Amino acid sequence: MTRRVIRRGWVTIVATVIGTVGAVFAGPPRPATEDEIRGMIETAGDAKDFDDAALVYLLDEADVYVQDSGLATTELCQVIKILTDAGVKSQSRLVEEFDPDTYRVTIKSVRIHRKDGDVENVPLSSLATQPAPQHMLYWGNQQHVLSLPRLRIGDTLEIRISKTGVNIAYLADSPAAADSPGDGQLEPPMPGHWFEVTRFQCAYPIVSKRYSVRMPKDKPVQYEVYNGELKSSLWFDGDTHVYTFTAKDVPPVQDEPRRAALDDSVTKVVMATVPDWPMKSRWFFEVNDGQFEADDAIRARVAEVTQGLETDEQKRAALLHWVADNIRYCGTKRGPKEGFTLHTGIETFRDRMGVCKDIAGMLVTMFRAMGYDSQPTLTMAGSRVEAIPADQFNHTVTVIREENGSFTLYDPTWAPNSCQIWSEREPLQGVVYGTPEGQDLTRSRYFTPEENLVSWRSESTIGADGALSARLEAGLKGYACTAIRRYINRCPVPERRAMFEGALDVAANARLEEFDYTDPYDYSHGAEVTIEMSADGYGAGDGNTRLFRLPLLSHPLAKYFLPELSYSVDAEKRKYGMRLRATRLVRYEETVKVPDGWTIEAVPEAKTMDSGSASLTFEATAGDGEVTYRLEMSIKNQIVPPEDYAGLKEVMDTLNALSDDWVVCSVEG
Repeated sequence: MTRRVIRRGWVTIVATVIGTVGAVFAGPPRPATEDEIRGMIETAGDAKDFDDAALVYLLDEADVYVQDSGLATTELCQVIKILTDAGVKSQSRLVEEFDPDTYRVTIKSVRIHRKDGDVENVPLSSLATQPAPQHMLYWGNQQHVLSLPRLRIGDTLEIRISKTGVNIAYLADSPAAADSPGDGQLEPPMPGHWFEVTRFQCAYPIVSKRYSVRMPKDKPVQYEVYNGELKSSLWFDGDTHVYTFTAKDVPPVQDEPRRAALDDSVTKVVMATVPDWPMKSRWFFEVNDGQFEADDAIRARVAEVTQGLETDEQKRAALLHWVADNIRYCGTKRGPKEGFTLHTGIETFRDRMGVCKDIAGMLVTMFRAMGYDSQPTLTMAGSRVEAIPADQFNHTVTVIREENGSFTLYDPTWAPNSCQIWSEREPLQGVVYGTPEGQDLTRSRYFTPEENLVSWRSESTIGADGALSARLEAGLKGYACTAIRRYINRCPVPERRAMFEGALDVAANARLEEFDYTDPYDYSHGAEVTIEMSADGYGAGDGNTRLFRLPLLSHPLAKYFLPELSYSVDAEKRKYGMRLRATRLVRYEETVKVPDGWTIEAVPEAKTMDSGSASLTFEATAGDGEVTYRLEMSIKNQIVPPEDYAGLKEVMDTLNALSDDWVVCSVEG
């Protein structure tokens, strides 16, 4: 959108709202009136004023009323103007998905402000409540579906919804917004406490967003704004304190390849009445500590799995891999507190299934049966946990407290077909150990590039007819090791030759002659792959000139364990961080022999570069009848901040250029 149009159109909207409200505004904010909403709609503009967005939120306001118990009722009002045909399609129905044991939701009204000025009330009698589609997590979620009359470009939706309950971050993958039919009384996870994380940016532009929380005046609340700035206020209103956060003229989230998590990128406010993380830690310990008793069957399996093993490290790894390989990820509901209580180890052992919290609890049970001081641990996979002690967790793992007081993390949900005890894709991840005395927020460890190694060695020969024959040997550690194991394990044995041959990438006509690989269930060492291959016509040219590319620089099998090489770095700069799979160290060592009578005239130039997030060195040497080279590329951060993106781009562009560079040979006669 142009700056001129924004200023002219949007200032009119703000002036209308403030001018109308200002005369009577002598206290906390209140919901917009019908006249104010009508004024917003009349001055909103059209698609060209919003960079051709499909729709625009003219108003997005929420008034939250927190009770002494920690339960809250949220009154929502959204005014959405349709700007394009895509916007029409996206608003063909209203869907609210919910867990009836944690939330009650009432769709209070839906109105359509037609472009010609007519106002149409959508009848709620057609509202349908039905089971929500579910996959792997069968927790009984429901959804309300309301079909909307045909919208047209220029129409505006006004939606009012009331929600009562508690939003549990564990249920983030199954949206926790519920309406009516719940059995039993709603109860917050931590009685007496309330917490929330609210984003102030989405996929569409927002003209005005307000978020107000009415809190009992004797219930202190902590808050902080992250990833930007918001206007905030605190009003005293009788027996409540009213905290308000507002934003104007909010652009849509910029679409960037491999963008860091939304919560790490957009402006948000985090609020909590919980005083500190140790209280959260103690609570998590107390609500789950009775779930980890072992029975005779579990103790017998622990003894069987650890039989003959001598060290604690070996025993722990064996139990971790047994749980990872034998407990299927599948969730069934066992009660109204499913989101934050773990199933008993006895149940999970019997059923051989559970979600991350239950799989972690199974490992806690087995560790305790071995005498280890083990507890479940809260963590957030994929994004940061901020300092305010709100519920910012979507994952549960296992921890052992060592004799020296330190803690060792284990993630059995990650561990299938992996040698690692913790995911290399989650370095520096926020964790809170559940212990009786309480622990502060801490972080998982950083993984160095050397711990996520892709190492290729190759001996290649080009015949007088230009045919290539090569033996390639790969040694893989960390994430690369885990990734190739999982691809192999998922591929049926008769199809594995085709799997490897299809990803050689050295030449379009490459043939896989022989291949070997590490058993995906052999956790005694990192993964290894050996390939013997050939390709006719690899050396190109005629007369007395021949050309060929360095085979390993085609990055064989990269689609399976080094996908970062295909990520787009076309943009000159980025607004948000770029999320990669893991830190990386890529090391290629190759010798290519040429036939008698060929003289190597030119090889790719040496390269050296280093930045905050990536580095690369390359040097090739032309010898008597052969060219040898060594390449080493390092990616130092899993999430590359915008200010370091230029360094990553330079390294990746240079690597791509090397892949396309030629070795030039002259031929006698």
